[in-house]
Amino acid sequence: MEEKRMDAERIVAEMEKETELARIEELIKDNKITFKHNDKVYRVRLLNLFEKEELDLLRRRKFGQLMKDKDILMEKDLIQQYKDRGINIEIEIDDKMKKLHAEELELRMKLGESISKNETETILKTYKDQIEELRIQGQVLKTQRNLLLELSLENSLLNYVAQIITYLSLEEKLEEKWQRMFGSLEAFQTYEDNKLIDKAGTFSMYLQYL
Repeated sequence: MEEKRMDAERIVAEMEKETELARIEELIKDNKITFKHNDKVYRVRLLNLFEKEELDLLRRRKFGQLMKDKDILMEKDLIQQYKDRGINIEIEIDDKMKKLHAEELELRMKLGESISKNETETILKTYKDQIEELRIQGQVLKTQRNLLLELSLENSLLNYVAQIITYLSLEEKLEEKWQRMFGSLEAFQTYEDNKLIDKAGTFSMYLQYL
């Protein structure tokens, strides 16, 4: 469990550094996120209706394949296996996440009251810093949970859906025109620039589920 916590903290720190998650909202323009990578310009965008239908078709097909695989456990069964081995995800992670969420909501209310009362910038910054710290702690716990349950059926399906969304939404700017970068899922899955794919994946998932 301690090893998973350290892995989660490392992953979150890398995500904060590489993708500047705290500033993603500033990057969103017209339901798109534009970014640079290796001196080239890329963007991800919301899926259109046709692409959503393709996503739904591929998701249902993948779900059927996973359900037939007897070696893949549902999340609830995997959680029970961890519990049998002394790792209670519901208490050690889920309950903590709920507590952090409640604390963050309370701080946001206090921040709102302070803004309405024209409190000093020092007071506002204190609340903002505390909210940011809780957000990071929550992200660490969420990532830790994902690492523990990465082999569950649900997580396998989510990872596949994330791939499809990125594959469908990633575009490259060529001669002042935007072109979809991949013509097939196979081309996406065999692309060698993992840093670009990881960055685009983070942006696309944030945009689709904002």
